[in-house]
Amino acid sequence: MNYPLLVTLAAIAFLSSGCASVVSGTDQNLTFNSEPEDATVTVSGRVLGKTPLTVPVDRGSNQSITFEKEGYKTYTAQLSTTTNPWFFGNIVIGGLLGSTTDGVSGAIHEFSPDQYFVTLKPDTPTGISTSKPRQIKEIIIAFSGEFRHQLASGGGEKVDTIMHLLGIDDSQEDTTIRALNQLALANENDLELAKMIIEIYDVQ
Repeated sequence: MNYPLLVTLAAIAFLSSGCASVVSGTDQNLTFNSEPEDATVTVSGRVLGKTPLTVPVDRGSNQSITFEKEGYKTYTAQLSTTTNPWFFGNIVIGGLLGSTTDGVSGAIHEFSPDQYFVTLKPDTPTGISTSKPRQIKEIIIAFSGEFRHQLASGGGEKVDTIMHLLGIDDSQEDTTIRALNQLALANENDLELAKMIIEIYDVQ
């Protein structure tokens, strides 16, 4: 048996399949949340389910996402993608053949962010909600990295806004920031962190 030949054929098969496709796959788990919950999520015409949910979505650019719930205005946007870092390794290792495979399969793309939170506006003339819990969820999820960084460094604009929504006075601000930072370190899920803060501080 010609072992060198078998090894060579196996390597060719791996490279031709595309490194990004093999390592990352052609789909990616995305998390969808909404306020209120139980909104129907559709990606490029395919119904994925109702919020909250985490599902695999085929990688690919120019995909639209829609959140729908009776009594609320429909929200539509584009899923944001970046180039999968394994694609560059693919060019170095696999050459043109491997990179072309990834381009066709969609594995060249990577969804970023991989969590989506939408506040649906009531289907009313104003479409405005002044709910403090909603505002807290929006800030923590939309500005996740910035908010967490500000907690760790002792404060900032986003943290100040949360302090105001929580009704924290100046004398308790430092203690509260430290407590929130501990919660953030213990919980990587932004929506769950927001819900926990709302519950602990009894935000109405």
